[in-house]
Amino acid sequence: MAWQFLPPFIDLEVATLSLGLPKLTNLRKVGVADVVTGDKTDITILKLTLARSGFQVDFTPSLVIKVPPPLVDMGLGGVHYEFQTGAMKSRVWHESEVGIPVGKGSAVEGAHGFMRGLVTGTPLAIPPYDPSTDQDLILTVLQILENLDGGGSSGGSIVQSISISARILILNEIASELESGGFRIPAGAKIDIQVDLAGSPADVKASPKIKRAEVDCSSLVLRQGGADLVELGRVLLLPGGILEVNEVRPLGAVGKAAAVEALVRLFGELDKDGSIEPGKIQPRLVEGLVKKEIEDAIRPAFLQWVRENAAIASGMDLRDVLSVPA
Repeated sequence: MAWQFLPPFIDLEVATLSLGLPKLTNLRKVGVADVVTGDKTDITILKLTLARSGFQVDFTPSLVIKVPPPLVDMGLGGVHYEFQTGAMKSRVWHESEVGIPVGKGSAVEGAHGFMRGLVTGTPLAIPPYDPSTDQDLILTVLQILENLDGGGSSGGSIVQSISISARILILNEIASELESGGFRIPAGAKIDIQVDLAGSPADVKASPKIKRAEVDCSSLVLRQGGADLVELGRVLLLPGGILEVNEVRPLGAVGKAAAVEALVRLFGELDKDGSIEPGKIQPRLVEGLVKKEIEDAIRPAFLQWVRENAAIASGMDLRDVLSVPA
């Protein structure tokens, strides 16, 4: 079933929201216990993973459920929430064999309470829930983010970094082309995307904007004059629609001298007097020669596609997210 918050030519396989929390931060108090981030690293990564069947919260490194001695502290690795039934499962353990190992049941209930607090005020709180039918899924996720951050309390945000990763499947070809060049992503291509967002949870909820996005596509084809030229692998996307190409894979007969010459001439890198011998240019050198020219050629078509598809995801303007002028 298609995701209603996305256009029908895109299928979302999985998406994860990752939040960086400072060490030794008290997230919740349950009776005499405090649920805190650990001190093994400066940042604890809280991952909220959304799939069709459930919602998973993971902590890396694990949270610590601190209790008064001689009781034994416990670790909390994550909580899973089942959409159809609302059932929850937590990964809780005692951190040491020294002391009195009691209170695990209360710790599990506290972890479940933490999850209930996250989904409060969202459709997830009322099972059965099907995320693919949620037309306001982005708003739902933003509400979860606000719940985690204490509803935007005056104490300031505890979240130090926000990023989103997702894997999507392209069901129908995406394409855009201008005289300077264009691109197409064929049906069946898979895209892995990692996006770092700017600002606090309140900023993201008000108007999400990227700091950077890394896009790894199984097939992103650069076109010129109606012909496929090269396939791009990993692309870095920066605010303003600026593109940085990290991988270039020549297509078809580009390894042959005539095709290499045509590709290099296309981007003005071959001297008119033929001082560069195309027959001796290897694909690796072609990649180095044309990366900048590819970026310049594809950017206008990409900006056009962004403007034409600004409302591609319900509840979000892609032009604002990418800081692209209207």
